[in-house]
Amino acid sequence: MEKTKLKSHYNNLLDSLKKLETIDINEKLDHLLYKDDYKNKENWLLGLALCDYGLSNNSLVDKTKALYIRLFKRNWNLYYSSFLDQEDYEFWFKLCERINDGFLDINYHKAYVERDYILENARRPFRNRSKSREYLLKGIELGDAACRAVYGYNLFFGARGEVENKEEGLKLIQEAKELGYDQAENCLLNIVFYTEEDNTYVLEKIKEQIESKEKESEKPYHLLAEYYLYREQNIEQALEVLHKGIEVNNPYSKYIFGINILNERLQGYTVEQGICLLEEAYEYGIIYAANWLGRYYYYIQAENHSLEKSIQWHERAKLYYFEDSLVELSLIYLYEEEVQDVEKGKIYLNWAVQEGNARAMSEKAHWLLNNENSDPKEVQSLLEDAMELGDSYAPYRLGRLYETGYFGEPDYYKAFELVKIAAERGHVYGLEMMGHYYRVGITSQEESDPEKAIEYLNKAIEMGSEYAQVEMAFCYEAGFGVEKNYVQAYDLFERAAVNGYIYAYNKLGYYEEDGLIGEKNPQKAFEYFQKAAEGENVEGYYNLGRAYKYTIGIPENPELALENYRKAAEFKYGEACIELALSYEDEYGGLSFDESKIMSYMLVAAEQGYPFAQYKVGCYYYYGLIENNREKALEWLSISCQSGYPYAALFLGDYYLYDAETDNNKAFEYYCIAEENGIVSEGLGVCYEYGIGVDENSQEAFRWYKFAAEKGSIGSKYRLGLAYKYGMGTEENLAESFVWFQDAAQEGNFHAQYHAAMMLLKGEGVEQDLNKAITLLLEIAEKGHIEAQFELGNCYLIGKGVEEDEVQAMAWYQKAAENGHEQSLKITGKRERRRR
Repeated sequence: MEKTKLKSHYNNLLDSLKKLETIDINEKLDHLLYKDDYKNKENWLLGLALCDYGLSNNSLVDKTKALYIRLFKRNWNLYYSSFLDQEDYEFWFKLCERINDGFLDINYHKAYVERDYILENARRPFRNRSKSREYLLKGIELGDAACRAVYGYNLFFGARGEVENKEEGLKLIQEAKELGYDQAENCLLNIVFYTEEDNTYVLEKIKEQIESKEKESEKPYHLLAEYYLYREQNIEQALEVLHKGIEVNNPYSKYIFGINILNERLQGYTVEQGICLLEEAYEYGIIYAANWLGRYYYYIQAENHSLEKSIQWHERAKLYYFEDSLVELSLIYLYEEEVQDVEKGKIYLNWAVQEGNARAMSEKAHWLLNNENSDPKEVQSLLEDAMELGDSYAPYRLGRLYETGYFGEPDYYKAFELVKIAAERGHVYGLEMMGHYYRVGITSQEESDPEKAIEYLNKAIEMGSEYAQVEMAFCYEAGFGVEKNYVQAYDLFERAAVNGYIYAYNKLGYYEEDGLIGEKNPQKAFEYFQKAAEGENVEGYYNLGRAYKYTIGIPENPELALENYRKAAEFKYGEACIELALSYEDEYGGLSFDESKIMSYMLVAAEQGYPFAQYKVGCYYYYGLIENNREKALEWLSISCQSGYPYAALFLGDYYLYDAETDNNKAFEYYCIAEENGIVSEGLGVCYEYGIGVDENSQEAFRWYKFAAEKGSIGSKYRLGLAYKYGMGTEENLAESFVWFQDAAQEGNFHAQYHAAMMLLKGEGVEQDLNKAITLLLEIAEKGHIEAQFELGNCYLIGKGVEEDEVQAMAWYQKAAENGHEQSLKITGKRERRRR
């Protein structure tokens, strides 16, 4: 028979029956009733034709009724139709409907449940649940036990769109059993299996039913196998039961056996055996076997990976309204470049959404967020509908959108509540994020909670979450909810990294670089950073660049350092952008100074909130790297200061003290901010000394000069030297004064060098040393220090520390006069000439 000629073939078969004598028809009926096995699909079709023929012959009706029930028992109808093309299937389906209606016309009430079965298990677009429900209710009205059992089962589990009603559902099934419907026991056993937690009771009920069934083919071996696999974890017992189920052609046993071979839970079997078992299960009407094969061929990363086969099997499952396959197909067409067909993918996704599939709603929201100019209201509606239908991912996604402010202002409390729903529904992302929220705190109502953080993270880790392992490692690092333990943290980072959480390699690198669990091991740190970079982790690129620049376990290589910084900068990684800006500023690795690149890279980091970058951008605007813009400079410096960068506060203090035309009192405020963050200069001392922004107080001025000088502030060392020299806020102490002047001078302070030279020249607080004094004066005089220039004139005039030389004396007076020195102007006569 050619696949596309079912109609012609069936009509010929029916015509041949009409030519036979009644006795011959009876023989065929008896043969097929006795056989009760339709693996030969021609036998099944012959049985359907006999039913068709028998409905018109009163003498054959009883046998025909019995045959019709057997034809649809154990999914034989689906076995026959599973591989029909759509044209043949349409003929077959309408034929089954017509014959079934024929039995209804002769008041055969059992046909109502078969009518429901035909409609419920039909392919697209033939399934009609509202109509099938009408048949069930009509059958119940007419007293049919089978309709009671099926409808009761739907009510108990809230299946097929029914509102869950366990009490009423169980009552109907019990009534069906009392009326003698043998399949009611299967319904009751399934209820026990899927709702009862007492393993002993469940096992007892399964064994009871196995013992009560006469026919091996009707024994629930598949449930017993699932019990041993998932409740007792007894692989050996499960295998024994599965083999029994397969021997009697139980398709569910084939399905269970097949998936456990392919997920490698059952050892000693080939992949081909697993695939074959699932194909056979599908042929007997186990549609989720097709879905499983579709997922297997798609997600397996071994040689069996095949988009073509994945699509083929998902298309078969999709035909029977298996919505998960419809969603899987949409994702394949949307995202897989090899077969990408965005329009087809969107059609499939919308199709699944229209059918009320919660996962499809979540996936459509995800697509809109990432690929189109999404309407927040549509995204919100899709996710809320999916959540209402029980989807566990939707509340997580919705919560993260509230957290990021996608719907307006960030709403952290709303985010927390939604993510909590996802966690309660067992979604691993929800569990991970709740662990994170409780670790760091997210709302004023929900602060960090060590106990809850650990509880959620442990649950996520049990589900295989690498993210949760990293979060738990952070807990061990900080001693949050657990005893501080760097070794345990390292172990968790390592486990996460090995399992594919590439970011964790960065943490392992830091541990080795800093020696947190033993000796520092820069070589190993480099290897971990390299693995992170090889995994295309952005932070890994940055760290690898850092390793090449700062010789962390590897000789310096400017070319590779810059290459990796650029890779990270492509993703706008802030610290890499800072490094590139500084590299152009310092002309590192052969780079030429480039104002535009310096500013653009640093600006990227500044806009991401890096305080150092904000400070540098402020400096660039202040000193005119590209443009002088005092307003922008102060804006960025203020932002950096607010972000906690103390050098920005120090800069602003200096600005208001020395450069601002107004608001000088603000200087004190900014110097205080800098000091609170550990950075001090002479600024606070100057403010106290001259009463700027605070009451004048020489003792406080001295105290701050001394404090800052001891912290290394060069300007404060100079100011402290002055305080000791002139007894400002302390007793005069020339020896101590010289010590601080000399210290500041050695670090390049212009004015301290002058004072140190003068004290050496005069022998104040230090033994007189004319040669050293002249050397210091010459050094700063040549750099433009006018007082030093004047003093050198004096020295040459009277021969102090140098040979007396009036020409040299006048030369230095001349330089000092040109720089505006009053006494030099008088000596050289320049003031009088200017008056003329």
